[in-house]
Amino acid sequence: MAEFKKISDISYEYNADIGLAYSSPCRGIWNIVHIGAQIPGCHQIYVCPTSCLRGVVLTTAEMNAMDRLSTITVGEDNILEGTMEETLQQGTEKIIASLPERPRMIMIFISCIHHFLAANYQRVYQNLRKEYPDIDFVDAYMDPIMRRKTPAVPSLTRQTYRILQPAPHDLKQINYVGNWFPMKAYSDMTCHLKKQGIAIRDLAEAESYDAFKEMQNSCCNLTFHKYSSLAGKDMEIRLHQKWIPIAMSYDYDVIDADIDKVCDELNIAHVSEEEKQAKKNQTEQCIREVLTEVGKTPISIDDTAVDEPLSLALFLIRHGFAVESVFIESFTEKEEVFQKLQEIAPDLKIYSADNWNMRIMDRKHAGKIIGIGQKAAYFNNTDHFVNMIESAGMYGYLGIQHLFQLIESADKTSSDMPHLIQHKGWGCCAK
Repeated sequence: MAEFKKISDISYEYNADIGLAYSSPCRGIWNIVHIGAQIPGCHQIYVCPTSCLRGVVLTTAEMNAMDRLSTITVGEDNILEGTMEETLQQGTEKIIASLPERPRMIMIFISCIHHFLAANYQRVYQNLRKEYPDIDFVDAYMDPIMRRKTPAVPSLTRQTYRILQPAPHDLKQINYVGNWFPMKAYSDMTCHLKKQGIAIRDLAEAESYDAFKEMQNSCCNLTFHKYSSLAGKDMEIRLHQKWIPIAMSYDYDVIDADIDKVCDELNIAHVSEEEKQAKKNQTEQCIREVLTEVGKTPISIDDTAVDEPLSLALFLIRHGFAVESVFIESFTEKEEVFQKLQEIAPDLKIYSADNWNMRIMDRKHAGKIIGIGQKAAYFNNTDHFVNMIESAGMYGYLGIQHLFQLIESADKTSSDMPHLIQHKGWGCCAK
């Protein structure tokens, strides 16, 4: 049976990085192919050995998007003959010549072998930019050897926005940076900004490459996910756009403070105290109604579903719900959240879903359990789960209310968990 640790027995410095990892059948999380495919008018080229290409090709085929991906195979002859740069440039030129129309943007993904051999890939990109001035080339990386220093998702999120150039700023336009899902229906931030006449540019909603490039005219960037921080910081330095990180929190005070912070930066009216209180009352009423239905049914949370799983666990426990376990690899939330959980829920189980011995976990569970996230559902072998990743575009009071509605639905409805969790890139490119 896979080991868990009670939260009372571990320190805030907990990190589940234990080397050999187990990959569960949960495939909902986006990978680099999904992120690149989000950009309208973008073509992806992967330059790797054959074994590395297999995964990206299968992912693209599942998306029915093979016309948006090309590959260049790196072989033993490239290593022995020292032709890494030539293969990269000539292969890209052949791909461009074979495409039915010129892409507006090309992301070239090099792999670990290019780092091992110190290939001068930046020189190749310079040559390609001179040869094809009408194409925006982005250097991207599929190099798991660098996952500790520059993990793939934060790195690619930053690189995605590198094509944006300094431009005049529109003081009534801001960007949401690094979102995988549109934040329209269940976001207090979006509702208030639009009410105040602020235009929002978001790659998750962009229908064209030109619409994506309009983001360079915004005056401010909001990031809602930790993996977007590299992009937010980079854009602030390069484009001189103010960067405001927003916490995907379940703490009402944090939500109010973040929205106020954005209002101050944009010099627009704040949400009134009366409106704030009305939203809190509505949210609390929604929670009470769901608690009546769910009762003391155990709940398990994983860190692929929400950005702040410990904060969500604390929020649920404080409202009377029975949170049994959290699947998480490291603690990145405020230490006070961790300490409060130690105090009020010392028996809360902490699992590392990536630990190698999770492959032999006894996944049986006595009675019904509700999973929030695919890994929570899989490891607890439950068909009652909220099928979501990366908070699915939910933020603030509206986001909390919708999440509790999803919890209530998961309690009442049985889903086909084994089938759903194997679908790659949950909601990918749903627009």
